[in-house]
Amino acid sequence: MPSKNPWENEENPWNNNSGSDENLLSKIKKFFKKQSNLGGGRNGSFNKALCGAGIAFVVLYLSSGFYQVQYDQRGVVLRFGEWVRTVGPGLQYILPYPFESVILKKVTTVNQIDIGAFFNKQQDESLMLTGDSNLANISFSVLWKIKDNGVEDYLFNTKKPEITVRAVAESVMREIVGQTPFTYVQTEGRGAIQNKVKENLQALMDEYKMGIDIIRVELQRVEPPLSVIDSFRDVERAQAEQQSEKNKAEAYDRDVRARTRGLIAEKLNNGEAKKRAIVETAKGTVARFLSAYSQYRLAPDIVSKRLYIETMRDIYKNINKIVIDSDVKSVPYLPLTELNKNTVTVQDGEAK
Repeated sequence: MPSKNPWENEENPWNNNSGSDENLLSKIKKFFKKQSNLGGGRNGSFNKALCGAGIAFVVLYLSSGFYQVQYDQRGVVLRFGEWVRTVGPGLQYILPYPFESVILKKVTTVNQIDIGAFFNKQQDESLMLTGDSNLANISFSVLWKIKDNGVEDYLFNTKKPEITVRAVAESVMREIVGQTPFTYVQTEGRGAIQNKVKENLQALMDEYKMGIDIIRVELQRVEPPLSVIDSFRDVERAQAEQQSEKNKAEAYDRDVRARTRGLIAEKLNNGEAKKRAIVETAKGTVARFLSAYSQYRLAPDIVSKRLYIETMRDIYKNINKIVIDSDVKSVPYLPLTELNKNTVTVQDGEAK
């Protein structure tokens, strides 16, 4: 009985491979052609279906490498677990499993970490020592996101980035608050402290290569510990009253200074006006003197006598006078005061 195994058939070209290579090649062609003819029917249909299924599987397998990266995402491609590249938004392709895989991370999501937010429970993280040796309960928030070009650092350089950000932020805040007086932290220094903490925190994130961008730091509440808060508020009220009295004193000082400057200006103006009046009067006197002097030079005797008479007139016109005749050789004692009572004055040609 002849064997059904085609490889044991006499026509198997490898059973008798003597001869030239061309004869061997023609025998191989004939062999496969015959086997394909013999494989007709159900076996042939099965082989074709199996081949089609294999091709479909290969196509599906290769097409599984396509994936979409959204506009707010970055894709980190791993080859056998090792980072090879980071891709941006759009349709991307990787070698199918198990050769390559991708991790998608959002880079626009803003994350928030609250530190000391529940300090009414006296958590240790909220208690900080200020630069003037006071204890303060401080709560603040850190807002951060993943850098566009730092996704691989975020994934592989730190095991738990959120915990690291919290610990580093608390450390930086403690360092800066420890160099700052409490009242400055609580009042006008909040903005400066927030900016300084953000700057120092970002520098540490870059040094650690964590792929994190610190957006901002926000101080929420700054208060003394609960055990001393009443006393501290009394101190605050006293300081507020002190500041109020200081403001009143400064306002009074400004008012007094303004009124003093006004008085000084008035005195200066009056003095300047009096100065100008005196100067003008002096100029007028000089002008009169020069005019009289010019007349004196023309007639000295007449002018001298006139000046003498005018001077005597000015001297005697406002005093009580008793005129005695020059021919009287001796003057007896006279009750001059009594004579003044009986003095006859002539005014407008009439005796009074």
